Amino acid sequence: MQLGFDYVTSLNTTGRLPHALLIDGPGGCGEAQLAGEIALMLIGRSGDPRTIAHPDFRWIEAENGAIKVDQIRSLIDFMQQTAQAGSLKVVVLEDAQKMNLNAGNALLKILEEPPLGSHLILVTEAKSMMLPTVISRCQRVSIRRPTREVVVSWLLEQDVTAEEVEPLLIEYGRAPFHVLEAIHAERKSLWPALKAARDRRNSVSDVVDSLHNEDLVEILARWARFLHRLVVEDRVGSEGVDFFDDLIDTRRMALSNSGLNRPLQLERLMFKWRELVIRDRQKND
Repeated sequence: MQLGFDYVTSLNTTGRLPHALLIDGPGGCGEAQLAGEIALMLIGRSGDPRTIAHPDFRWIEAENGAIKVDQIRSLIDFMQQTAQAGSLKVVVLEDAQKMNLNAGNALLKILEEPPLGSHLILVTEAKSMMLPTVISRCQRVSIRRPTREVVVSWLLEQDVTAEEVEPLLIEYGRAPFHVLEAIHAERKSLWPALKAARDRRNSVSDVVDSLHNEDLVEILARWARFLHRLVVEDRVGSEGVDFFDDLIDTRRMALSNSGLNRPLQLERLMFKWRELVIRDRQKND
């Protein structure tokens, strides 16, 4: 993240900062934090960029899972106004991949003819879901997933214990900010529930009940990462790969269908998980 900030700072210092930046990464690796630092630098303020009150700055997020055309039209109106506190207008558009087609097309207008002194910072963890025409009109700043060692070291600096870190590293795909968010929200690892179902210490219905406060989409994503680790370690056969596909398909349905029967889907998957053959680690692992 620091490299990205230094790069953008150098562009700004030399007068080469473009009107539109696209910060993309795997998610949870500081993409939004970088956007916030850049925005604060441009408006000359400090604090929380999501909540800071400034007449020439806006932070825009998805509403009910989507960024809609009305939000983009409001963004355009704002950027076309004269700056009040300085010479710049700055907007951060978080989760830019959540723009629907109409919103993406509307955004093209401001990207093609940006008002003087305006800066738009788009943030995404799923660039492939964005309109190619939007991407092509932005200068990209890409964030790579850090190594496991870097993530662990950073989390320990945030007063997180090693015991908390280990299982969550797998569940959250080694994304440091997602792990830290989970710990601050006191979200426990999914692994004990999965293990209880496999060991038959608890009934499937009891295990599902224990997860009632967890978001279904997040459960399935975290579960899939555990299973992916088992596949990579060659500890499951082809049925494990099939089950992985089932998890991903169910997550896709949950994303598009808010009326999906949550307990039924989780119980179905838990029964399949219970019967999945998982081989022990090799002794030299």
